[in-house]
Amino acid sequence: MMKTVLLTFLLVGVFLSGALAKKRGRNKKDKSTFDNVIELGAEESEVEISEKVEGVSPCATKECDRGELCTEVNGKARCGCLEVCHEELDPKYSVCSTKNVTYGSECHLDRDHCLCRKGKPGCSNANARKIHLDYFGVCKELTPCPDKEMEQFPIRMRDWLFAVMRELANRHMLDEYLDMLEDARRDDMHADAVLWKFCDLDNHPRDRHVTRRELLFIISAIKPMEHCLVPFLDECDKDDDHKITLAEWGQCLGLESDVIVDKCRDIQDKALKG
Repeated sequence: MMKTVLLTFLLVGVFLSGALAKKRGRNKKDKSTFDNVIELGAEESEVEISEKVEGVSPCATKECDRGELCTEVNGKARCGCLEVCHEELDPKYSVCSTKNVTYGSECHLDRDHCLCRKGKPGCSNANARKIHLDYFGVCKELTPCPDKEMEQFPIRMRDWLFAVMRELANRHMLDEYLDMLEDARRDDMHADAVLWKFCDLDNHPRDRHVTRRELLFIISAIKPMEHCLVPFLDECDKDDDHKITLAEWGQCLGLESDVIVDKCRDIQDKALKG
């Protein structure tokens, strides 16, 4: 069972590493998977309207909220809740909300969020104005993390991060972080793998803190398979400010303070310049 979980961790890490997670994340301008929007009345006060620029569709620069789609009406861009999600209703697309409700897909969840937020017909729960993704897959009972497993988790996490780095390198997807992989190979603690993952997660914005929003993809993918992940991340946030600093990240993964060094800033700056 442990090998299965670690293998799943590895695959999730490869496909949800920070650079790829940004592609996996919601692209507000990507309308290809959605159908028509629910018609909006002229009295809709929450709809933002963008004027049309000559030669450019107003929806080309319009950003709608999740669960919404932009349509052009009389030369103006209007955001309205999705009417239809194209995803096939298959268990492999199912997601579980923070209200412990299973949806057919992430699109269906986002659509319900929009309908409930705007008080529109079709909302599943009029009292739930904010409906968020908890994890991918059908909702199920999540068992607590035993103390012994929590004690072992930092070791497994370090080994997993190192394995993810090696796999990304094999796929020629590690780019400017290859030197950190070599340093991690020479270190039984794989400290540079720990440091790399922090920098990989610190994306929106790169402010040397990792927030729950930045951890969303890894939590959503792994939570139903690894019951220690969320309690572990909660413990990392020592001051309970909903942000994990590099020092907190390194310490909770068992690194000594003298090796918790921000090696990524210079690497990221060079990548941007070159």
